[in-house]
Amino acid sequence: MIDFVAIDFETADINCPCSLGVAVVRDSKIVLVKQWLIKPSCYPYFHFYAQKIHGIHKEDVKFEPEFDELWHEIKPYIENQTLVAHNASFDMSILRKTLDFYEIEHPKFSHFCTYQIARLAWKDYKKYSLDFLCEKENIEFKHHNADSDAYACARLLLREMEVLGIEDLNSLKKITQKANRDEKIAKQEREILKKIKRQEKLNTK
Repeated sequence: MIDFVAIDFETADINCPCSLGVAVVRDSKIVLVKQWLIKPSCYPYFHFYAQKIHGIHKEDVKFEPEFDELWHEIKPYIENQTLVAHNASFDMSILRKTLDFYEIEHPKFSHFCTYQIARLAWKDYKKYSLDFLCEKENIEFKHHNADSDAYACARLLLREMEVLGIEDLNSLKKITQKANRDEKIAKQEREILKKIKRQEKLNTK
């Protein structure tokens, strides 16, 4: 049985969240799904492409509180939690940069990325987007709605662990750390091979 909180940010512009969704998992079951609309720090500016993706416009958040006003509500879902997100580097960056913008002390948390774990669980897939994986695993959700994406991410991690035969987050951490090390070594080897090939070309001239 595992506990974690899946999260998803939608943004008005780079590093400016306009929505946050969470899905709380306790004893391997989703017990709460929640969403906040957030008046972004860049208000009233909304990038046209962002609006097209998630459908949130400046009129929708005009009277909503900013992130720092909501932090007392959001903090319990972040602090001392294991966070999970799809393409987690994006969501973790948004979280940290938003905390920095409002000069809020960073809480302690750990995190996993369902995108990276999916590459271990389904090595034969050609893509690992959230919508593709959820279609494959029959997980219904409304893409780019923060609460729905967080719910889908939570369902996905539970399924990934089932496929990998993992029952606890410590085991998952060991597997992902090994995969990251292997990928780093493989990248270094590719770079060395490229340098050797470039040098060989120069030597033949």
